[in-house]
Order: sequence, then structure tokens, then C-alpha cells
Amino acid sequence: MNIADLFTKVETLSTDETKDILSSRSQDEVELIDVREPKEYNRGHIPGARLIPMSGIADNIDSIDTSKTVITYCQRGVRSRSAAALLKRSGFTEVFSMTGGIEAWNGNIASGEYEAGLYMIEGRKTVDELLSLAWGLEEGARIFYSRARDLVEDTDAKDILSGLIQSEVKHKAFLLSALSRIKDKEMTDDIIKGSSLDNIMEGGISVDKAIDWLRNQENSLISVLELSMHLEANSLDLYMKMYNELENDETKKVFSGLIKEEKVHLAKLGHLLNEKAV
Repeated sequence: MNIADLFTKVETLSTDETKDILSSRSQDEVELIDVREPKEYNRGHIPGARLIPMSGIADNIDSIDTSKTVITYCQRGVRSRSAAALLKRSGFTEVFSMTGGIEAWNGNIASGEYEAGLYMIEGRKTVDELLSLAWGLEEGARIFYSRARDLVEDTDAKDILSGLIQSEVKHKAFLLSALSRIKDKEMTDDIIKGSSLDNIMEGGISVDKAIDWLRNQENSLISVLELSMHLEANSLDLYMKMYNELENDETKKVFSGLIKEEKVHLAKLGHLLNEKAV
């Protein structure tokens, strides 16, 4: 298995391309999905769009018709990429993310859309290599959440980011334990760090680039929450893939637990974003 195949590639559409599809096809052929939270949706959405928040889309995939062309969108195109990736992973053959989100649809020029640097990691094929990869991605996420916490003043956001930091530490411990069982010797953070990634998060995203992007956003709180949801969804997508690829039952249990926790994280972030949306 090529490690690049673990990260789901997502095709995108511009707002003009999206409008062309919506105007040239019937509602029986196209499903336009708004993956923002209810408060954002109620404030204004694209006519005909169906609300399925990113925070719960993994548990609502069965409600979407796989025979349709599916287009996801959010506020600026961050969350919708992750939503499209999860749908594609689940068997949708024609699914797209609309770049720029509803801001671009309404003619507003955003200060830059976040580009996820996917497919940067090659050559890891064995179970222990995959576990090492997962450990490195969790460490990258921990560093990101620690730095992102310093960018927000909101107490609730700081609390949830602190919780995510603790979860990443716990996830690393789960992975380290599984790796120790497979190698039949005690593995430590120092040992695995030498063969792992440096400041890279789920989806091959650089921590430094993500933080730089956040610093250039007008609303750092919403941007931090959006990007955090994007990362958690990427992690969910990756771990679902790993779970399906692995054969060792004990290792599968580790990833099954991680999948459940990522869903919880998405729900918490979505709830907070819905509360803070203005």
C-alpha cells in the first residue's frame, strides 16, 4: 500500500462551475450540501442546499444518494474539502468541494483559501510504519493545537483546544503501545520520533504554514475552529482507511477507538463553532 493512497484526493469546483452544474441539471441529479453549522446555515445559504454539518456528516452519509453528483460547500472552502473526502472514501464517485465557500458565491474575496498539502509522504507500507506515521501526525496536531490556542482569546475555544491537546497525547500513547506489541519491545517517544514526521499533521499539512495562514485571517477564532475541524476530519478519513487496510485485530481495535474519538472531537468543535458564529 502506497502511503499517498491513505489521503483522499478531492476535486474542486469554482463558484461559476458550480452554478453551471446547478442550472444545467435537475435536482434529481445533483445534491448541494452545506456542511456548516445550523446557525450559519440559517443566517443565509445557497437556495436548494441541504444542511448536513461537517460535525456529523460521518454518521449521516447513508442519507445521501450515491448516484447523484454531490457538491459540498462551507463558509470559505475549508470544511467542505474534508466533507468531500469523507464522502469519496465512502463510495461516492462524483463529489466536489466548492472553492471559496459561500463567501465566494456571494462575491466576497476571502483573504486566501487554505490549501492542504496532501500526498507528501511516501514509502510506508508495513503495519509498524503506518503506526509510526499515525504517531507523527498526532504529534503534529498536538503542536498545532498548542500554538493555535495562543491565537484565540475566547475561553471556550481555549478549553476545547486544551482538550484536543490532551487527546493527541493520549492517542500517541495508544499508538506507541500498539507499536510496542508488534515489535515485541518497548517503544518510546524518543525512539519513534527519529523515524517519524516533523511538524506535519493529518493530510500532510505543515504546522508552520497552518499557523501562518491563521494569523492572516480577520476572524482568528472562527478560522481556528474551522481549520481544527478540517484536521479532525482528515484524521477521521485517514484512520478509517487504516482500519480497513489493517488485518491485525489488536491494531484494528486501536484505530476503531481513534475513529470514535475523532467523531466526538468533530461534534464538539461544530457545537462551539455554531455558538460563536456571528
